[in-house]
Amino acid sequence: MSVSRQQVLGAYRNLLKAQKQTFKGDWATLAAAREKTYTEFNLKRNETDEAKIKEQVELATQVASLLRHNLAQAVQVEGKSDIYSLKLNENHELGDNETLRQASKLRRLKNQQAQANGQPAPSSGGCGSPSCCGGSH
Repeated sequence: MSVSRQQVLGAYRNLLKAQKQTFKGDWATLAAAREKTYTEFNLKRNETDEAKIKEQVELATQVASLLRHNLAQAVQVEGKSDIYSLKLNENHELGDNETLRQASKLRRLKNQQAQANGQPAPSSGGCGSPSCCGGSH
């Protein structure tokens, strides 16, 4: 199936709307994001390879989703130089840290097994998340 001009323009508008929502009130960041979006779409304006166009439309859709669901703006609390507040909305994904809990349980289990075998407990350091700090350093 070919990608229509309407789909490309829709992806562009969707990305601009996500930026407007995410960077509301931060005019410098919003302007930079819009400029980057315009530049990237303009660079690929004459692309004719359907696969590449489809890939770029999907990328724009993913970036818009990431902006809406995973990126939050931190704003300095008035009168407090070292305190910031996150501006969240109903679209933000608020995880339950289950990945961290599972990694912590796994680490405790490994420590218990090592101690039962008379070995020193393995040291992983960090938060224990497999994607963050759980690997051996």
